[in-house]
Amino acid sequence: MHLHRSALSPLLFSGLLLGCNSPIKIDGQESGGCVDNGCDAGLVCADMVCVDPSSTVGGTGRDTDGFDASSEDGIEPDTGGGVPSASSVSILVVLDNSGSMGEEQARFAPAVGELATTLATAGIDWRIGVTTTDNGNPWCTGTTPEAGSLRLSSCRSRLEEFVFNGANTVDATETACMSQCTHNQIEVTPSAAFDGGATQPRPWIEYLGGSSNVANGVSIEDALTCAMPQGVNGCGFEQPLESMYKAILRSDAVDDNMYGFVPPDALLVVLLVTDEVDCSYNDESIFLPDGARTFWSLPDEPAPTSAVCWNAGVACAGGMCQSVDLNEFGESTNPDSGVLRPVSRYVDKLAEAESAMVVLLGGSDSSGGVLYADSPDQDFVDNFGIGPGCENGENSAVPPVRQREVAEAHPLDGGQSLFSVCDASYGRAMDSLGEAIIGRLQP
Repeated sequence: MHLHRSALSPLLFSGLLLGCNSPIKIDGQESGGCVDNGCDAGLVCADMVCVDPSSTVGGTGRDTDGFDASSEDGIEPDTGGGVPSASSVSILVVLDNSGSMGEEQARFAPAVGELATTLATAGIDWRIGVTTTDNGNPWCTGTTPEAGSLRLSSCRSRLEEFVFNGANTVDATETACMSQCTHNQIEVTPSAAFDGGATQPRPWIEYLGGSSNVANGVSIEDALTCAMPQGVNGCGFEQPLESMYKAILRSDAVDDNMYGFVPPDALLVVLLVTDEVDCSYNDESIFLPDGARTFWSLPDEPAPTSAVCWNAGVACAGGMCQSVDLNEFGESTNPDSGVLRPVSRYVDKLAEAESAMVVLLGGSDSSGGVLYADSPDQDFVDNFGIGPGCENGENSAVPPVRQREVAEAHPLDGGQSLFSVCDASYGRAMDSLGEAIIGRLQP
């Protein structure tokens, strides 16, 4: 393997992206109408899916659900020394719901249930909620972006989400949902927010004061195993960091049903689960045919692939990669003017919490090491901008950069914060997280 070279120079973009009619040889990776059979007349290939280009020009230019992610609450980041005390933990799961995540969701859901039981047994008060990496994209007009909103329902009640329709259909219904979830509905008893007020059902599962809010005699583990899987039909331009950011904002908004998910005195734990890089963008023109196409290696093609997310925000040298702020022409710029939102946006937001820790299940190896290298599988490099950071049979994951930097800024206490999404089991990651939470709340 050759170490991956800098993705900064536009001259290096040539050859990095995949032409729409090139086959993808990794079973389980996102696929679409352009993988083997090309696209029908009038359609183009975007992120390996055949779409109508006329529906994307101009994009959406909005945050979904009328939620304004640009608003701030005016809280200054905590720059004081020491570790603030916390009386409970709020675990925010940001789960990739794109087409390649069926097997990963199947491994993840029961592991979260086991973590919850461990914390409850230790007498820890907790809240666990899940959102997706889908914040929309000009090419993802057929998905339903969650924009950081928590979802609480049984996967059995939304089986259509577990089928990704392309030239090669991905059906994760049995693997990610039916084989492990036995409840058609997950209901919770109404509760009040931390500051009182009216009681109402919350979009999360909680264990407070020795009892959970799960109704109808369903166990905590069963409820979480059914609620965690988020399907495989979400946007393939994943934005885990922006989803995290919006979820935190929602928790502070008194008119949002997520209000109170992270009380002022709670430890915030963010659990990012994804097999791709972060594509939290500030400028949608990088995806559009009438944009500069700086980050497209094949500017004559009608659409980009996921590699645009790598090329627009990563620079590599000496075997190590880091986030960079680039303008639409690939030139260094100030963070607020970059085509991707700056990593500092997310690091600083987490610093506003009483205390925060981040765990990433992504494209690292089992020990948390991250390999940035080219690959003999040129199709993978063409699709994602670099070779895989980990592999498990026919499934692979892209090595993280932006998510890694956020996790490094808010690591687990005395332990590993990066774990491999390719591992056959996520038990070790959940054990490490459980130990860190218990150690923080019961020092």
